[in-house]
Amino acid sequence: EPVLRHEPRGAFPPRHWRYNECRQALDAAGRLIGTDLAERRNLILRNPVEGNNFATTRTLVNAYQMILPGEKARSHRHAPHALRVILDSRRAYSVVDGEKTLMESGDVVLTPGWSWHGHGHDGDEPAYWLDGLDVPLTQLLEPMFFEEYPGGFQEVDVLTEDSPMRFTWSSIQARTEKAARDPEGYFGRRVRLDAPTMPTIGIFVELLEAGQKTLRYRASANAVFCPMTGTGVSSVGGQTFDWARGDTIAAPTWTWIEHEAKTDTILFTMTDEFLMRFARYYRFEGAK
Repeated sequence: EPVLRHEPRGAFPPRHWRYNECRQALDAAGRLIGTDLAERRNLILRNPVEGNNFATTRTLVNAYQMILPGEKARSHRHAPHALRVILDSRRAYSVVDGEKTLMESGDVVLTPGWSWHGHGHDGDEPAYWLDGLDVPLTQLLEPMFFEEYPGGFQEVDVLTEDSPMRFTWSSIQARTEKAARDPEGYFGRRVRLDAPTMPTIGIFVELLEAGQKTLRYRASANAVFCPMTGTGVSSVGGQTFDWARGDTIAAPTWTWIEHEAKTDTILFTMTDEFLMRFARYYRFEGAK
């Protein structure tokens, strides 16, 4: 098999995971496993590729996580960068480097690499979110470090509602509504959520109006989509996925992508696009 090829031929296929099904599995796990037995209650979205133990795409991994009322997830830190798309939560919180901030439904919360972080829950109902990390990339490059926080839980130094580690649902809605339409038609009303301390992960949110269909494109970047609201259908690499709020769709590099919203949708995207741009590997091609 040649080392050099005319175009990418990825080993990871497109995949779709349904939030409702994964949430039921987490609920069952919650009856058996507490945070005293495991640091995190995660359902990892492993792309079923031979030899792959955990990755969702070649450079990214995603997992659904759940925390029960009154639980705390112990603090730790690691080299990989991480984020959380909060799907259903009221009064759950994160403590990142001593800063406590809420994690409410619709928020996007950041954990830059090597930041101490732990979670807790002061609410009355289980909280659920989608994790996204660049662990597979870190494993490939090999600078993996991990450390548990001495004593288990980091102390809270400050409580804030205005943190650069948190994009609130209200701000996400406002920014997408004000965003300009994509004149070429490949995306909806799209904005980037800047995360300068996490250069390997690009974050976008876009508003797709009911009935809107994007034009088909492909890029030399791995992407993972999660509709934060709405329903619709996507074609990724020739496969068709009907999705609902909270689902996860993996779109590996150089696969054709198009979305159609059945109802008004805010679509979250995480991607290694800016890493590819930095390395001058990035290409984008729209359907003719």
